[in-house]
Amino acid sequence: MGRLFCVVLLLGLSACAAPRAAGAPLAPLARSWAVPTLGLYQEWWDKTVACSGRQGKMTDVSFYAVDAPSGAIDLAGEMAHAWWVRQGNRVYLPANALGQEWLVRHEMLHALLQRGSHPAEVFVSACHVASAAVWRDSTLTSDPGNPRGN
Repeated sequence: MGRLFCVVLLLGLSACAAPRAAGAPLAPLARSWAVPTLGLYQEWWDKTVACSGRQGKMTDVSFYAVDAPSGAIDLAGEMAHAWWVRQGNRVYLPANALGQEWLVRHEMLHALLQRGSHPAEVFVSACHVASAAVWRDSTLTSDPGNPRGN
């Protein structure tokens, strides 16, 4: 438990990507471990359910921390700052980003939608979790780093 406490205290800035459908490995290659869903995660889940209009149970999602000091996680040669993996409905987050609400909720939204793309109407307009920029400025109508919502 002490390790989790230390990990949650180490916050960094991050972004997200979703693995491509074909051939994505089941987990990042870096060292990872299961993260118990904290009460705070349930609060964030409830907020994400509310803004998305989708229903789902957080207990259907498994969360993992990844030892990624740079904040980037390697998955099949692709680097991203977090991953949602459809098979097993798993979310991988850098250990130093477990307390970043926008990033955790971003991956929760992927799990709720069961899709890897980033439709602007949900990620930007409804939930404001497309990126750190959208999180900071809820008046944005598209994600500056991903204007097409890929």
